[in-house]
Amino acid sequence: MFDIEREADAADVIISGYAISGCDEGIRVLNLNNGKGAAVFMPDGTLIESNMDDIEAAIARDYMLSALKYMEDPRYA
Repeated sequence: MFDIEREADAADVIISGYAISGCDEGIRVLNLNNGKGAAVFMPDGTLIESNMDDIEAAIARDYMLSALKYMEDPRYA
């Protein structure tokens, strides 16, 4: 199990329980509510890797795209 507080503090943006943060591969989205759903997206929304089902991945993608304007890294603006 992961440390929810540490993951939430490290996130650039949190939307509806999904911690969104930049990583070397792209943008990581982690479901803080269950700790099992994680995905990595490219900034254009392309899914790179995930253990989420299709519906949760689509929801996470929408949240990630909404969060891009709030992320501090200029790669994602």
